[in-house]
Amino acid sequence: MSTRLKIFLPFGLLIFLVLVIPVCVMLISSLQSMSGGFSLTNYQQIFSSHYYRGAIYNSISISIVTSLVSLLVAIIGAWALTKMSVSTKNILITVFNMSSSFAGVPLAFSLIILFGNAGVFKAITSTLHVHDTLNIYSVTGMTFAYTFFEIPLGIMFFFPVLDSLSREWFEVSNVLGASKIFFVRRVIFPIILPNIVEIFVLLFANAMGTYETAYALMGNNLVSIPTVIGALINGELVANVPLACAFATLFTVIMTIIVWLGNRITNVKGRSAS
Repeated sequence: MSTRLKIFLPFGLLIFLVLVIPVCVMLISSLQSMSGGFSLTNYQQIFSSHYYRGAIYNSISISIVTSLVSLLVAIIGAWALTKMSVSTKNILITVFNMSSSFAGVPLAFSLIILFGNAGVFKAITSTLHVHDTLNIYSVTGMTFAYTFFEIPLGIMFFFPVLDSLSREWFEVSNVLGASKIFFVRRVIFPIILPNIVEIFVLLFANAMGTYETAYALMGNNLVSIPTVIGALINGELVANVPLACAFATLFTVIMTIIVWLGNRITNVKGRSAS
């Protein structure tokens, strides 16, 4: 057996077992009715129901806003991290690593303690007679909650990209008389653009798939694709697995479109830069 076959055979088998088979089963199940026959009722029910359309809209809008805000803050934070000493970098990277994993029920519980109706922030603003407009139990609050783990995650992804940039490039550009704006626009930006797009896709997927934080913080007051899938699988009366599979298929289609658009943006920008 050749070395290439020894490497790719286990990898291909793993992909087939954990990706191809589940996706095929999910797609086939989404095209079945509760009785087991072939039907498009699940998709018709999703797009005809205001409740289900609202779940799709909430998931996409919250994920896009959260990813954009987190990516912008992550770029600034990663750039600032490159300017620090090695010991400070190591400490902050450890903190960001822990913060990126701080999600789910613990994060929701912490936000309720801090910003809930009887939280610390409410008590401070009430004591100081300051008007408080932050409602953690809303779309804005959910977006605010997602940024708590999206920003550290974005910094962890983007820091190696900026840290790998050579400082000699700027010195050479400065010697040749190029301005800082020209250097960033024509040299740095084309290099880091693919990474920016990839990190945005990762942050978007992470926000779209978050279930515990949304459910623990909002319950059923704010619906999203993960919470609807969870409710359909763990139905209070009867579980509707085919409809849950239809939602999961839509999730896959949305992510495929986002990845395709990201690749298109990267390829077009790369061709124009060359």
